[in-house]
Amino acid sequence: MPQTKKQKEKQMKDFKKVKLKVGKTLKKTNTTDTTIKSKRLVLASQLEEKKETGEKPLSYRGLSLDELCKQLGHFNKSIRKDALTGAKQLLTSRPDLIAIHLRTLIPSVARLLSETNDNQIAVPLKNLLTVICTAPAHAMSAHFTLFIAHILRALTHMEMSIRNLAVTVLSMVMTSYPKLCGTSMDLFQSFVKFLGSPRKPAWNSPKFLETLHIFMKVYDCSSAGCNIALQEKTLSFETNTTNSQVDMVKMFKKVNPFDFPVVSTSVTANASPFELPESILSLSAVLCPLLTAVILEDTAGKNLTVTLSILRTVSWTVDNQPNAFIVKDFERKLYGYWSTVKKAAQVRKCKQILEATAWIR
Repeated sequence: MPQTKKQKEKQMKDFKKVKLKVGKTLKKTNTTDTTIKSKRLVLASQLEEKKETGEKPLSYRGLSLDELCKQLGHFNKSIRKDALTGAKQLLTSRPDLIAIHLRTLIPSVARLLSETNDNQIAVPLKNLLTVICTAPAHAMSAHFTLFIAHILRALTHMEMSIRNLAVTVLSMVMTSYPKLCGTSMDLFQSFVKFLGSPRKPAWNSPKFLETLHIFMKVYDCSSAGCNIALQEKTLSFETNTTNSQVDMVKMFKKVNPFDFPVVSTSVTANASPFELPESILSLSAVLCPLLTAVILEDTAGKNLTVTLSILRTVSWTVDNQPNAFIVKDFERKLYGYWSTVKKAAQVRKCKQILEATAWIR
């Protein structure tokens, strides 16, 4: 059957004849066009030479502190490491910048605690935090809650290296800011949970017992900075005399009117957790097994001084507990926890430990 006109038109569409104009040649199908077209792009801000001023100093790489803080969030590990080194160099040469830039430094640097499991980053990070902790306490108080939150987050990390780094940094923070730590109930409760968790380091791990010792000293109510809320006085109506003078003004604690925490709506607590019987019981529940292991296993006596200091701190706290009546059977529960420590001291037969545990009934 002959093709129709429409069928011929469809067939012609697939094989069109190229009509060339006079004077033009057809491009070859097997050649590649290698011509390059480029346009000029000028970024004036990047070409400007940065000048160092007294208010805005530069690091050895020519970066300001704000630029270094931005690079701390970079995905490249080497860039983060260089930023940590540059920030430490800049803050070491200009320590007056630390208190001014804490608003930027704390969120940028502290969050790396729970994201750093490489020793190449952990060492410069610890060095930078050492420099940051030289800031005065009144400047750090507004950012202290956020700082502690990042440290406590790192304490619960799955990696042991990150938890060890967090313990080291926490020891440094408690040494630099004992008053800020001593009234932080979040720090006390979180560290007590950490002591009772299976993720805590072994008692003979580096810096662990030292950190525990600093923790006890921070919350120790026998220090000069703590006020005793109640004192017993003897008054004789016959002779109209007392054995000491009563100063009611000293019973009121000073409160900072400019205490505005960053992530909390309430001001820092004024009372130490050691003044609360519930806190003493929760601490004793996790502290007694740890001290029992130290007394029985530390036969060489390398940690004897730290152990005795912890025992004496607990002894003073129990003897001067003003709120023991709040918890029913407080003494029975307390001495139930510490009975294991008493037995361990009797097995160890160390005179100093026996004297330090003599308060346990």
